[in-house]
Amino acid sequence: MTNTLVSQLSPYWPRFTVLAALLVAAFLLPASTLEWSREDIPGGEYWRLLTGHWVHLGLNHLLLNLAGLLVTGLLFTRHPPLPIWLSYLVLSPLAISSGLFLAAPELDWYRGFSGCLHGLLVFTALYNIRAETRWSLIILGFLLIKLATEVFLYPAVGENPLVGGRVIVQSHWLGALAGLAAGLLTLSRAPRVTA
Repeated sequence: MTNTLVSQLSPYWPRFTVLAALLVAAFLLPASTLEWSREDIPGGEYWRLLTGHWVHLGLNHLLLNLAGLLVTGLLFTRHPPLPIWLSYLVLSPLAISSGLFLAAPELDWYRGFSGCLHGLLVFTALYNIRAETRWSLIILGFLLIKLATEVFLYPAVGENPLVGGRVIVQSHWLGALAGLAAGLLTLSRAPRVTA
């Protein structure tokens, strides 16, 4: 079983390894100059729309996102083609960042990759929905339950000690919506699979 899983995932490990290395490298940079910032972005620091999703609150936050990336890689035996996958990883942070201006008016700053991860999971599930319908629907259902639970759980809890700060639920929802849009776009352009 393990050898089969490893052989199915081996073509995709380089992309996940490079992405993990980039997240670790970003962790070593000064996060305050890269975080999403409601004040600084309109002042011309537009790179923060992208880089705010690559920096973290601390080591635990980074490790949780790296674990999420590993799980995303392991859940599916097929992943979108590399150019589409990379396009998603550039466009989804921009979509989430733009959405945070509207969906989280109280938010002054933000750090973390979890919104992008939620979207990547939705995107990959939709990419696989014709070939692995039941499994993709299970993953999407589980994620929907997680997102709904967060709406009630995190505002009451405030700071999450595992993350080292407040969980920004809006980023998870915005990421999932970005993944949904990317997945539906990919599905609409993909040729139909016939038996």
